[in-house]
This record gives sequence, structure tokens and C-alpha cells, in this order.
Amino acid sequence: MLLFILLSGPMLSGQSFERRVDDITSRTWLKIGPFRIIPSFEFRNLGWTSNVYGRTSGEGAVSDFLITPSAKVDVYFILRRRLILSFTENLEYHFYLTNPRFNRFNNNYGTELSFPFLGQLVITAGFDSQRYRHLPLAELDRQVETDSKRVRVDIAYETPRRLSWTLGGFAQELGYVDVFREDEEPDELSLGWNRQEVGGRFEVRYEAFRASQLFFQLGYVRHSFLSERTTWRDSETESLLAGIRFPREGALSGSLALGFKIFTPLDRSLEPFSGLTAQSQLEIRLGTHTALSLGYNRGTDFSYWENLLYYLSDSYNAAFTWGLSRFLDVRLGGFYTFLRYPKTAQYGALELTGPPPGWADNYGGFSAGFTVPVWKNLRAGLTYQYWTRPSGFSGAGDGHLLSVSFQRR
Repeated sequence: MLLFILLSGPMLSGQSFERRVDDITSRTWLKIGPFRIIPSFEFRNLGWTSNVYGRTSGEGAVSDFLITPSAKVDVYFILRRRLILSFTENLEYHFYLTNPRFNRFNNNYGTELSFPFLGQLVITAGFDSQRYRHLPLAELDRQVETDSKRVRVDIAYETPRRLSWTLGGFAQELGYVDVFREDEEPDELSLGWNRQEVGGRFEVRYEAFRASQLFFQLGYVRHSFLSERTTWRDSETESLLAGIRFPREGALSGSLALGFKIFTPLDRSLEPFSGLTAQSQLEIRLGTHTALSLGYNRGTDFSYWENLLYYLSDSYNAAFTWGLSRFLDVRLGGFYTFLRYPKTAQYGALELTGPPPGWADNYGGFSAGFTVPVWKNLRAGLTYQYWTRPSGFSGAGDGHLLSVSFQRR
């Protein structure tokens, strides 16, 4: 999962440095001296959930109203179209109406420097600090907060013949906290999952069609766990990925990619993984405000359980947005994930025994909602979401989320 986040992130080398400057200029809302400022605001969460913990309904399920206002500002300094220096600040607050002990303020920030060098080379360096909450539906009945700090460097080369390549490296530290833990002692999740990662990638791209790119990518990540009790989890990931990326503005957007991954624990007595992976997400525009979205992802992730090191997941998703009129858009969506575990018992992160080796399970959910215009291009929406968790875990249950959203058309 983390390798996918790294390799699928935005890359300056995918567009020319000049186009990058033009894009920033066109999106600028406010200009103060040499600084170009692009502010934004959203409610990442705004609604009611029936199952804060994700536990079985009727057995400790907690419902609450939650709201997460998120204010973000991007500041750019462009020096004679030869250098871009940027700063990003994103403040957000998690607010629970009846459970104030879950409330939390988060500060996400980052900076990036990019400039041409020796003609066609473009060098980009940056630092990011991010903290976000998520519910690992695959295995845990708890909300987890992930804290990451990452340093990265990319060197890109672009030719007039539509061929380009990027060589990049990164180092990051990842921390995990059980959001709803009541005492101050380190929890099993932090002790088992906190780690450092160092890696790199090499990617070659060719603009085969109008604004669409064929690409081939090689990646490597070294995972080093910080707790002495979990150093046996240290491992390496080698990956290959190839596919095509479509432009965001076209009738077909997103990407199609297939690859191969080798996950190797440094403890050779543990079972490795080698096999096919996929990272594909497509949106097909069927009309001005009508679109179909389809996605498929396949890969591995570390397991939380003490008898299993990792699991393999196949995830599918689909969504359909239908613009019935200028006053009403309807959206339907769903997802399904199939899990498989190694056939041999191994170690894990929590002092709890999970499913037996070789276990297979699944979970999924759906959503339905609509949006209506409220002012100029601003629309308000109401969405209902339902999800299940795998049946093979203690406390597995369903959940409901009713949320309000705002977006620009």
C-alpha cells in the first residue's frame, strides 16, 4: 500500500517545467508581491456514523456525529520561470459531538523546490509531514491515526521526442496510534507497526497518444521496524509496473497498470510473496455530467496479527454519476475486497491470534447520494454509505455513514 502511494503520487516530470509554471499561474487566486497563493476549504467529514469503532452492531457499537473542517493553502514563489519554491499548510480538526475525548487537531505541511538543470534535466526535492485517520476495514475494529514524515528527491529528463524518464529516492518514518485508546501507554499497534522506509524508483514514459503516456516503472523499498521485538518483520519490496496514463481532461481519464511484486522478509524462515499486482482506476465520461468509474487493485500489506506477517488483497470498485439535470446529480458506488493469507503460520504485530494460515475472507459496501446547486458552481450533496467487515475476525460488524458534502462543478 505504501509503495503504491509513493509511486502513484504526482510527479513533476510527467509534464514539462514550463507547463507546470503555467498551471500554477492559471490556478492562482491571490498574488502578494512575488508569492502566488491558492487557498481551499472543505469538510472532509460532515455527518453521522452508526459505528465509530467498526464493531458488531449491538455489541459495543458507538454512534456519533462527526465533522472535520480542513483549511489548506498552497504558496508558490516562481523565479523567472527557472525555479519553483512551494509551501503547503493544511490545518484540520476532528470533532465528535458526544465523544469529545476523540477530538484532535492535525497539522499537515510540506515544502518543495524544483528547477531545471543543465538543459533538459529537472531536479525536485521536498519534505512532507502528514497525519490522517482511517479505519483498516481488513483487520481491526478501531480507528488508526497514521503519522508520516518523508524526504524525497527526483531527477527527471525530458526530450523533445515525447520520451522522458525519472530517477527518484525517498526516506520516511511511519507511526501508528490507536485513536480511541484510553491510557497513555504505547499500544500494540504502535509497537508492532512503527517503522522507517527507504527506497527509490526509476520510470520511463513515452507520450504515445495525445496527452496519454505509456510508462514502465521499477521500484524498491526497505522496511525497517523500530521496536526491538518486531525487527523480525524487516523486509524488502521489489516491484515492476507498466501501463498507460490518460489525461484528466479527456473522455477517458485515469490509468491502467499491471505489475509484478517480490516481497522478501529478511528472516528467510518466513514465507515470501511473489506475484502479479495491479493499480488501475478509470473514469469514462458518458456526457457533460455523466460518468462511469471502474477500479481494480491487487497487492500485499503487513498484517496486524501475531501469527501472520502479511496478506494479499484484490480490491474492486465501481461508481456511476448521472447528471439528471442542472439541478440534480445522482451517484451510486460500491466496493468489494477479497483477502488471502499465507499458508504458513508466521509472526505478527498484535498479541492476538488472527485467522488460521491460508484463511480467505471478503468485505464490501456501497454508497448512494445526490448533489444540488446552492450558489453559482457550488453544489451540496447528501450521501449514505454502508460497509461490512470480514467475517473471520472477532468483533466484525457493519457500519452506516450519512454525510454532507460540498463541491464545485
